Amino acid sequence: MLSPRQIFEDNIRPADLLLKVFRLLEHDALNTEEALLRSLRELVKANEDESLLVISNGIFLGLIRELAEVPPAAIKRSALSNLLRQSVVTAATGLETYLPLLLRHNLAEVIRLRGRDFVPKKDEEVKAQFRSLTFSLDEVVRILSDPDPLFVANKMVSSLDFSYLSGKRGIHVTGVLLGLDNPWSLIAEKLGRTEDEIKETLDATVKRRNDIVHRADRSQDDPSGPIQEIGYPWAKQAVETIRVVCLALDDLVTNRMKELKQLTIVPPSRGVA
Repeated sequence: MLSPRQIFEDNIRPADLLLKVFRLLEHDALNTEEALLRSLRELVKANEDESLLVISNGIFLGLIRELAEVPPAAIKRSALSNLLRQSVVTAATGLETYLPLLLRHNLAEVIRLRGRDFVPKKDEEVKAQFRSLTFSLDEVVRILSDPDPLFVANKMVSSLDFSYLSGKRGIHVTGVLLGLDNPWSLIAEKLGRTEDEIKETLDATVKRRNDIVHRADRSQDDPSGPIQEIGYPWAKQAVETIRVVCLALDDLVTNRMKELKQLTIVPPSRGVA
């Protein structure tokens, strides 16, 4: 069975691919150099009347033949920007998939090891995330008669189907439930970045994902306005921030689980001399 980390890395890999394809195809204008076109025409044995589109930049030389049925408008910069938008959507979806998986993989064990202390009593973010979670009378009786950490964990994770874990709150809630006292502070320290900057970038990415998916990348503040501009540096930073935050969280949770297990190990009794 794949670990949450492996599934996350599989899910975010297409975001990387979309960024790379954009870098390959981006260009200010099609290359119309006669000598180059002539050489390429001879290389692929294209007829003189066949339309050829040539893209060249610092990292890529590409030839699109007429049979591909790709008009110049389909590869202009404004059209290629959709690759950047889709990379943001893919990365944000990877985050929203990863957090419940991480909980499902570890929460039952945390409940078993920490008991009632697994829920921080004064954490408002956790309270808000699970405000709609309820247990029926039958479920309460079951828990009282047979305390089963897996049942409680599954019930909590299942409730997330109706209340997505995402953005800075999703990271916080997941980390706290899995035994991290201050997840964002630990993540910032691990990455060598400021906590506020990482949170701002992450939430801006999730907000942009929602704009793209629900409003064709028009701002929530102006849904009937123009499509928002997007550039490679911003999209690259957005994808990378989601990646490193999730990987840092994964390392922190892995180490915390080891600590919790060590704390529950009872030292062997010594014989009386």
